[in-house]
This record gives sequence, structure tokens and C-alpha cells, in this order.
Amino acid sequence: MILRLLPLLVVLCGCASLHETSTQSPAPPSSTSADSYAVLFDLLGDEKDVSKLLIIKRERAELRNLIREIARRCGQGHEELEGFGRTDSSLNLKAHGLPAIESETRAAIAKTKAKQLLTESGKEFELRLLITQHEALTYGAHLAASIAKTETNPQRAQFLRQLSSDLTALEQRVTSLLLASYHWPERR
Repeated sequence: MILRLLPLLVVLCGCASLHETSTQSPAPPSSTSADSYAVLFDLLGDEKDVSKLLIIKRERAELRNLIREIARRCGQGHEELEGFGRTDSSLNLKAHGLPAIESETRAAIAKTKAKQLLTESGKEFELRLLITQHEALTYGAHLAASIAKTETNPQRAQFLRQLSSDLTALEQRVTSLLLASYHWPERR
């Protein structure tokens, strides 16, 4: 069963590889916006499936509930972006415009993180999962906010601002869960 889930985990951890920005030269605004939508669409697509990882990992309810909420919100965002793509043919959600080396690097990071999540359990698994979620949510929130600044369609701009706000709130919950388990050593 674990071997069948390895491809899924590579996809799920791909979200963590989206956190580095591309070093490509700036493109014209319309291309940049379209490329950014594709990157955001990919990120939300990865995040909407993150709760599937809990099928093979049995973790505490607090973590499970948060991961399910992340997956639910990202699934909603993914569906809304898909709808925008259907109604606006200029919005290509498949072409992210990243250089090949950037795509390869992201895939390598995703594979490494997937392997780590598969082989770890307990607090190591939870810590690594929360860190990947922190990275993905932070990146997604900032990406959505940045796209919103250049979006001329009021409906999409509002969607992006709300998505950014929601992802920020989820990131804060991830941070709170991380901090709740973090203890300073006693001073002597």
C-alpha cells in the first residue's frame, strides 16, 4: 500500500517545493499574471490532497483536523480557479512558465520530502508535515496577494484577497500548533 501512495506523496510534497521563487527574467505583466495563476493552481492542487497522507499515518486529532481544514480550503480555491480558467480562455492554469531547472529542483525537493514523510512517524512526522504546511501556506498567501495587486477582474481580485487571508489564518494555526509543542530548556 505504501508503494502505491509514493506517487501521491511526491505530488503532496510538491507544495513544499513551490516556495522558492523563480530566477527567470521578469515577463510582461499579462504573462507573469497567467504564469502566477498556474503556480497557484498547482499549489492548491497539491494542498487539496494533503489530507490523504493521513490515510496511512495515524496522528493526533488536533493535527488531523487542521490538515483536513487546509485540504478543504485549498480544494475550494482550486475549484474556483478552475472555474475562472473555464470562463476565461486567456487564463492557462497548466503553463507555469518556470525554467526547466526550477521545475527539476522542485521535483527533487518534493521527492525528498515525500520520502521523509513516508519513513517518519510520531513527532518527527508531525513536525515535518507542519513545516511543509507552513511553507506552502506562507507561499500561497503571498502569491495570491501579489496576483491580486495586478488583477483587473474585480471578482478574481476579491477571490485572491480572500484566499490570501484564509491561507494566512491557516498558517497561523500551523504556527500555533508548532509553538504549543515547543519548549524552552530550563535555565540553570
